[in-house]
Amino acid sequence: MKRSYKRWSKEEVLRVIGELRRSDKQLNSGYIARNYPALAYAGRKFYGTWEGAIKAAGIDYETVRRKSFWSQQKIVTQIRKLKAAGEQLNVSAAEKHHGGLVGAASVYFGSWRQAIKAAGLDYTKIKRQKEWSKAEIVSEIKRMRGLGVPLGTTIPIRKRYRVLHAAAVRYYGSWAAAMKAAKLEKLLKH
Repeated sequence: MKRSYKRWSKEEVLRVIGELRRSDKQLNSGYIARNYPALAYAGRKFYGTWEGAIKAAGIDYETVRRKSFWSQQKIVTQIRKLKAAGEQLNVSAAEKHHGGLVGAASVYFGSWRQAIKAAGLDYTKIKRQKEWSKAEIVSEIKRMRGLGVPLGTTIPIRKRYRVLHAAAVRYYGSWAAAMKAAKLEKLLKH
């Protein structure tokens, strides 16, 4: 059986890149190498690098690159641009719409909160969750106990009262420790 090989030229590489772009295919180098190895090879052969081929096709490579190369300054600049555009910057919204940025912020600043602060913004005005004190956590646990809410098992608490559970873990280290602070440890199921 005879194999048929496509003859590549500079023009053919650009034509195929254009077709892929119009059909909303990914154009990053990893995707192309996995799914169109001959095209990847031809692009590198004629244009030196895959990025060179993309640029020759008139496409900004940053729009197709999968891996963003962040720096602290790029992260701060992007956060400020999003704020100026009126976007929600609480961590839930940011993760949903700008997951790469939130991930990079965690790497470069330790947390989304620290990146927001580095951008000169007040995180307390951005976040959506209530800020709890230890006394408020204990008070809420006792209030829930008075209402008959079963507090002894962590998983249902974590699912139904996510914000309270998260605050308890943040300030006390665990749900059990928060229950102990509320003097209700005897309710815990082991």
